[in-house]
This record gives sequence, C-alpha cells and structure tokens, in this order.
Amino acid sequence: MVGIPPTVVHVVATHHFDPPLVTGMLPRPASLLEVLPQGESHTPESESEEQEFAIDPAGGEPIRLELLLRPYAFLAVGDEVADRRGRAWRFEGPWAWSPFDHDRPRTPTWPLTLLARDGEPTPEQTADVARATATGSHAQELRRWTELTRAEPAPRPPDD
Repeated sequence: MVGIPPTVVHVVATHHFDPPLVTGMLPRPASLLEVLPQGESHTPESESEEQEFAIDPAGGEPIRLELLLRPYAFLAVGDEVADRRGRAWRFEGPWAWSPFDHDRPRTPTWPLTLLARDGEPTPEQTADVARATATGSHAQELRRWTELTRAEPAPRPPDD
C-alpha cells in the first residue's frame, strides 16, 4: 500500500479542458488544480521550474479533497462592488482588487455592496455580499488564509 498523509495545499490556479487534455494517460483530465503545499508561497521567479503540482480532482487516484477555506467565497471574479466609502471596485480574485478611480489604497473597506455580477445582480446575491461583509475586513480575510496556508499570496503584478 502506498499513501500520502493528509496534507494542506492551497490552490494557485484552476484549469478546465474541453475536450479533455491529452496527456497520454487515461482518463484524460477535464480539469486540473494547480496547488502548492502548506508553507510554500508562489514565487514568480520559479515559474520555469514549475513550482506547483497538479491534481486531477476526477482522476483515477483515490484522493479525497476537502475545502477548508475559500477566501471571498461570496464573490465571483468580475464582480463590481462599492465599499463603505462609496469607492467602486472590480474583484479580480481574493488578493487582486482594482479600484475604478485607480487611487490608493488597493483594498476596499467593508461592508461591500454588490453593484454588478454578469449584469444586474439578483437581490439574493446582493444580500449575500452585504451579510458576508457586515463584519470583518480584507485584512481579516487575508489573515485567515495566511494562518491556514502558512504562505503569502502571490505578489500582484505592477500597475501599468
């Protein structure tokens, strides 16, 4: 018997393939998760060394995945929100926020109001974001993730 002890990883990227990816192995993956082990931060200079490893969540390996934390689970990439101060933001991922005014600071102040999600958000979506951000902050969301992963988020690319 060969096994890997339970380990905490953090997802760096997700990939979906239609048609499934031709890898030379069966079953062909329709999706892959790129992950890093707990305690390891993504470093851009190591991209050529392929720092991450891939997991096929529907592959033939008998693995069990358990979600421990998804930062900003109440938002979808591309959502537009207004923060407590009325600044408008585009959510590009947990650690990537773009203020429409291109000013600083680079993270919104909670609570957040959902303005757009693939057009007009539903009342339920708007209520979910309001409820999730009624307390807390971006700093607390980051702290929860950092404590669990024991890593730092990938650095944000410089502004143009």
